[in-house]
Amino acid sequence: MREHHREDAAGIPRADADPLIGEAMRSAPAAAPDLWPLWARLADLPTLAIRGALSDILSVQTFERMRAEKPDLEQITVANRGHVPLLDEPECTAAIDAFLGRLFPPQGRGE
Repeated sequence: MREHHREDAAGIPRADADPLIGEAMRSAPAAAPDLWPLWARLADLPTLAIRGALSDILSVQTFERMRAEKPDLEQITVANRGHVPLLDEPECTAAIDAFLGRLFPPQGRGE
């Protein structure tokens, strides 16, 4: 998939992503801020959460707590993906399409 890769000066395909994307989180000197009050603000909003199964940033425990705090949360976990999935995986596009279809149902012709 060309949109996720680029060629270096020697013409070798390289991932077009920052390989150190999670380093800032891992090397932060202080504890992460408490984001649960912000999560609570989504209580009345339809929400779809997508987690890469290999994520070293969004843990399974946090993902489960997100659901416990917001029971109507729609969630999927994408196998063999880290943080974050590319969102072009078939399960992602299907989940996003279904989620948006529920929010914005297709209108009949002529309406």
